[in-house]
Amino acid sequence: MKKHILILIFISLANLTFAQYTTPNTGVNWSLSDLVINSAGVVTGTAPNFTISNKIVVSANDRVYIQPGTVVTFTGSTSGFEVNGKFYAVGTAADSIIFTSTSNDTTGAAYDGFRFGDTSVDTACVISYARIEYAYYALRCIGASPTFSNNYVYKCRRGGTLSSSSNPIFTYNKVERCYEYGITLTTGSSPLIEYNEFYNNNSQNTSPKNQVSVGTQGNNSPSIKYNLIHGGMFNRTGGISISALFSGSSSSSEIAYNEIYNNSFGMVFGGGDITCYVHNNKIYNNNINPDVNTTGSGININGSNLNIPIISENEIYGNHWGITILGSTTQPIPNLGNIENASSLDDGKNILYNNVQGANVYDLYNNTGNLIYAQNNDWRVYDSLSIEQHIVHQADSSIYGLVKFTPFSQFIPVELISFEANLAGSAVSLLWQTATETNNKGFVVERSYTNQNNWRDVGFVHGKGTTTEKQNYKFEDKKVNAGLIYYRLKQIDFDGRYQYSSVLQVKVEVPRQFEISQNYPNPFNPKTTIKYELAVNSNVKLTLFNVLGEQIKLLLNAGMPSGTHEFQLDAAGLNSGVYFYRIEAWGADGTSFIKTKKLVLTK
Repeated sequence: MKKHILILIFISLANLTFAQYTTPNTGVNWSLSDLVINSAGVVTGTAPNFTISNKIVVSANDRVYIQPGTVVTFTGSTSGFEVNGKFYAVGTAADSIIFTSTSNDTTGAAYDGFRFGDTSVDTACVISYARIEYAYYALRCIGASPTFSNNYVYKCRRGGTLSSSSNPIFTYNKVERCYEYGITLTTGSSPLIEYNEFYNNNSQNTSPKNQVSVGTQGNNSPSIKYNLIHGGMFNRTGGISISALFSGSSSSSEIAYNEIYNNSFGMVFGGGDITCYVHNNKIYNNNINPDVNTTGSGININGSNLNIPIISENEIYGNHWGITILGSTTQPIPNLGNIENASSLDDGKNILYNNVQGANVYDLYNNTGNLIYAQNNDWRVYDSLSIEQHIVHQADSSIYGLVKFTPFSQFIPVELISFEANLAGSAVSLLWQTATETNNKGFVVERSYTNQNNWRDVGFVHGKGTTTEKQNYKFEDKKVNAGLIYYRLKQIDFDGRYQYSSVLQVKVEVPRQFEISQNYPNPFNPKTTIKYELAVNSNVKLTLFNVLGEQIKLLLNAGMPSGTHEFQLDAAGLNSGVYFYRIEAWGADGTSFIKTKKLVLTK
């Protein structure tokens, strides 16, 4: 009978669920080990491994901190942290903190995650260098602005959810495979969203849950800069959406220097009162959804005549549509380039090309009745008739408004049409050709011996400025080591902008033996070249003698790598006559080589 009683007691304890725990609000500064002692069973384990079975509420006057290297496993759907005070979970690049679950729920509902309330102390709330997976919220802010940086968010329901004037610092994170949004914000939230990677979010694959979703209530004006936003797995996931659909909502975000590709669309600006400044973004190949009637724009602007973003200095290519402008009763009026006003922020300078559907080019589609300024842009064609073929507007149908695209950019890119290498011994000749050039200062030749790392400048070749004629260039790299060598060109404009060529690989064979060749030319006046080969890295001494065997000049005394080398002798200070040159090489493997040859100087 006693045995049966003990078994029943054991089963009861095993199935016991502990209620959430709230810290005492007395100014405590607790670690997870302290919570093991004080949380009445909600937190269990010993460092570095802990288990949390329900919610921990951090009171307004309290602080909880988590050490680098800690692994926290949440075991219930309500478990997580609700922070109304201070919370500090900071790992290191080498020793991150892991927040995970016993259930690998790909819908991100295994546990609640992290919520910061409006009484939390913003400057004392930090999550950094952590891996957060399978949570409903990797970061939930309600009137709170913590710092969230250098984290890896994986398969959560939502990467970030911000509301009620939350302005956190959200930087240097990777947010991947969230079931809904990468990050979403509304009701007056304007966070800093910079240097993040948003990758393949909205695994639920429903619209409009995008990688970065802004709006729709209040003034939401985040800074969205320097992010990598890309997909490929889920064809309904868009890049960045800015919405001001409800009365009183608005956005004046700066969206700049982002790279956005392989999404359903690049950016969408919907509704009214949008004055975003959109510049220096690279938006390409946002064409993974085959439904071209609803998706595929590099940038789409739709809504009312209060939707007036400035769009400048972006590169937009490879999408189903470049820029599309849509409206109904009142219609948006984006500024794609206006050089007729005093401002320099809206001077165009966009590059739009190759946004196609079959044989049709749709770099700009004005599906409104409004006049759209799109001056000073580069369409990669350079006459009005050709540009007309890239734009749909009033010239195509009277129901459309005019696109004012003249004057257009006269920028002709430096178009590299060939880049190759020829090898002669250990000397590498680089040859390249351009089709057109504009503002081309020249080319820095860069070389690497370490698999395309540690690039070093080895020379500079002046460009031709601006030209529409083919130009040929050559550079000789005479002193190279044996083995694989990588080259690339850094083309520099006069205004400092630059771009890199593709990488060229050259293999320089190692000589099988030591050798020194007859100088050429011979006889000579006053310069000649002496070529020698080293089978291994060697200390090399090259000496010039007269017919009496007297040393005239020590030409070279240095350590040299294996390979073929050349030395140019300048005999301008010597008299005509017969001379001898001798090589002495001591190899790193203990071998040695000595040989003498005759040369004739004729003046």
